[in-house]
Amino acid sequence: MRLKDEGNGEVLVERDPEGAFVALRIAGAATPSGDAERVIHLTGEEARRLASLILFQAARLDRPRGWAVPVFVPLRQSA
Repeated sequence: MRLKDEGNGEVLVERDPEGAFVALRIAGAATPSGDAERVIHLTGEEARRLASLILFQAARLDRPRGWAVPVFVPLRQSA
């Protein structure tokens, strides 16, 4: 998948040839150190968690301001 954003450059999501990870490549402005691209390698689970966080936050954009978001509070386990 390739997304192009005029202001920030380009985002490329691809799988490595062996299928071990997902590479998220983010092109940006050249820096003095010469790093014009950032690459983040994600495992399958990390990629799924990132995708779910993006979808969750995108859904919140459609809600009116002040909408209560459910918070997970784990139950205490007695010893």
